[in-house]
Amino acid sequence: MARAKLLVDTNVLIDFLSVRRPFYDEARLLMIAGRVGEFELWMTSSQVTDLIYVLSDGGRQALMPSVLERLRGLRTFVEVFAVGEAEVDRMLSSAWKDPEDALMFESALSLKADAIITRNAKDFESSLVRAMTAREFFDWLREEQGVDYQEVAF
Repeated sequence: MARAKLLVDTNVLIDFLSVRRPFYDEARLLMIAGRVGEFELWMTSSQVTDLIYVLSDGGRQALMPSVLERLRGLRTFVEVFAVGEAEVDRMLSSAWKDPEDALMFESALSLKADAIITRNAKDFESSLVRAMTAREFFDWLREEQGVDYQEVAF
């Protein structure tokens, strides 16, 4: 099987970068497995500025060096999909209630992502791209591929 291509939602990236409990452990396991090449992790270019804004508490300059350092670290193993006109135009003409989720979905389609990893899978119920939590993804790997990350001490 080719390596799965996963588009990681902003909430999961924030969980990891902010060590946000109780969600951090699953986000961390996802990042570790992605870092060692078990699958491809992706985020969108629009998420980068969202992450900067949230992690810097609305743009507080005192927090900026730390935020940028964390993002530089993240970029060593998370690829960036450049959101373009096509994704924006499809989002603007979509029936999705949440434009941010619609843009994530359109990006996942263009990227040909195997899944969107999110804490809010219900937000993507009408999506043609599978959406699941990190835990659900690891459960799926165990059931479908016979790979059990519960055996990995982290």
